[in-house]
Amino acid sequence: MKDLSRDESKRAPITVVTAFDKDVEYILADRVIQKRGVPNYTEYLVKWKGLPDSEVSWERGDTLWQFTEHIQQYKDEDATMTS
Repeated sequence: MKDLSRDESKRAPITVVTAFDKDVEYILADRVIQKRGVPNYTEYLVKWKGLPDSEVSWERGDTLWQFTEHIQQYKDEDATMTS
């Protein structure tokens, strides 16, 4: 008997979108991740509203689609600090 699960992908389908059940308080930092054979992507260090500082986490920018205004605010503030 053929094991059908062997043909199934272990990755989530492309149409699956990450949604967070918590809210961003602010973005602390960003970093670009570079891996061979994979397109570069940006991660943001997120301070979550209502959680202690010990619970900050690095999140991929493309999963933070709910919080584009926080990312833009971080970029705007970062640009004024570096100029």
